[in-house]
Amino acid sequence: MNETLLKKTIAENIAYYRKEAGLTQSELSEKINYSDKSVSKWERGDGVPDIIVLAEMAELFGITVNDLVGTERKKNTRVKRTKNRTFVTLLSSGIPWLVAAVIFCVLKILLPECTFAHHFFVYAIAVSGIVATVLTSIWFSHVYQLISVSMIIWGVAISVHLSIPGGASIYIIAVVMELLSILWYGWKMLVKKEQED
Repeated sequence: MNETLLKKTIAENIAYYRKEAGLTQSELSEKINYSDKSVSKWERGDGVPDIIVLAEMAELFGITVNDLVGTERKKNTRVKRTKNRTFVTLLSSGIPWLVAAVIFCVLKILLPECTFAHHFFVYAIAVSGIVATVLTSIWFSHVYQLISVSMIIWGVAISVHLSIPGGASIYIIAVVMELLSILWYGWKMLVKKEQED
């Protein structure tokens, strides 16, 4: 197979499996941390992604790298992996809320005069953020990671404010941490974009 034919085959396969996965070029680019311009370039055959990106796409599509470079395509390859990962992330992030609900109910039953039982729902925000941060750092883009980290920052800030008298000054720290997180993840996205161009 000559180089021109290989580029054309890879271009057609990327487009085929992306569409089979129900993804737009923009959605695919976000999942592999590349620009949609790069995906468009690959699908036109004007360039070829490196082997690491091909492996990443193959995993995302639930196929092998050979399927991306070969001439035979698998039929009806619908990617359920992303939906499963989203479901697992949401389910796992919901477990702290279940624990908070159980603690709330137990406290209200055993100690009806308890005035702080509802605080456990606020604590669940930070714990859910921790769970979501771990899972999004494995499976999702920097945008979702930033959202998860923000949940931790603001969940901890609200928890401290509720739990410690005069803890309202914690919001100053939270604002600074949020700005630093935005800068950090923004920088990571820029570096990734520069690497692909």
